[in-house]
Amino acid sequence: MLEQHLEFLVERSVVAIPQARVGLGLIIAVGFSFSLAHVFSLMANRLKPRQILVHVILDSLVLAAALLIGSCLNLLMIALVTNRVIEPHVFFNATGGALTPGLFYVLVAAPYISDLIAIVIWVLVHLNVVTLIHLRFGLPYEQVLLITAPGYVLTLVMVALVFRQSWRRSYLRLASALKS
Repeated sequence: MLEQHLEFLVERSVVAIPQARVGLGLIIAVGFSFSLAHVFSLMANRLKPRQILVHVILDSLVLAAALLIGSCLNLLMIALVTNRVIEPHVFFNATGGALTPGLFYVLVAAPYISDLIAIVIWVLVHLNVVTLIHLRFGLPYEQVLLITAPGYVLTLVMVALVFRQSWRRSYLRLASALKS
């Protein structure tokens, strides 16, 4: 059954990409907002504008991919639990709307309150996805929380790994610049 759902998801996702342009556009915009939150650290590392632009674009695409993978996992979990055929483009467009609090992630660059803003945004995004799935599929909240937890945790881990790698690169670059 898992193989059938995976096969269906892959086949329909490839076909649904042009139809899911709103949701995918919002996912890319959220990834871009996540990436922009670190522009000040890139500037502090004395990077040239072109290097900053490349970092922002690559990080935003990787972060958008992390959000998309988490959404795919949510889609697969819903299909497994409910035994319903879900069109990926409908789900991605709806999920893209649920990710809109992530557009304000750029505010995480604010001094002193950045951690609080980041936590609030991540909680809002998860609550939006839970509410969306509850309303769209009529599942109880307890079941929706269990369905969406793996996708949420996977997305958080992947975003944390991208941020950790980005910070590590920045600190190494700054340390080497200060030594010379």
